[in-house]
Amino acid sequence: MTAALAVAVAMTVGARASAQDASVAVTDLRDRTIVLHVANYPALWPHVLAWARARVEKVYEGIGVRIVWVESDDTVRQGQDGRRHLTVILLSRDMAAKKISAERTPAHVLGQAHLATGRVYIFCDRIAAAHGTPTLLSIPLGNVIAHEVGHLLLRENSHSHKGLMRANVDLQSMQRQNFDTSQTTAIRTSWSTPAQPAWLDDLR
Repeated sequence: MTAALAVAVAMTVGARASAQDASVAVTDLRDRTIVLHVANYPALWPHVLAWARARVEKVYEGIGVRIVWVESDDTVRQGQDGRRHLTVILLSRDMAAKKISAERTPAHVLGQAHLATGRVYIFCDRIAAAHGTPTLLSIPLGNVIAHEVGHLLLRENSHSHKGLMRANVDLQSMQRQNFDTSQTTAIRTSWSTPAQPAWLDDLR
């Protein structure tokens, strides 16, 4: 009976430990949730946008960050719900033309990240033209979105020599790019670093 009692106690303690571990894991995931408010101004086809979203989700899932999507360009002040709210502006052709003209945006720029507002701007027509395969637009589109959101999380000097955050992206590649170890650590440990006003134009 003593042995049986010991086994029962051990099982109970183990179950409690497992429950606590699960609770920690859920809490950790909740704390590392990014809510992406998406403004689809070019009216991309739903399946294209859905596949691009899935691409972004897989990238961030790999570093323990959950992505939640909201179809709106209105952001919620950070801290109200304990989650990080960012905005993804998919620019229409006219919007992109005006922005490029006003800011003299170089031809190689496919996306911009504005740290002060927590917004990224995506030049969809440029991505489509560079990729050359409209039916597979979702793959490079997801890569560019994930990259620009990465800038908002990593702040300045966030380019790398390889992986998702390299400046020169291969839009023809179907392979998913990921954050490197140092970038993963930086994102996970510096979750609430205050943003500083800055533009980051990149992705040739």
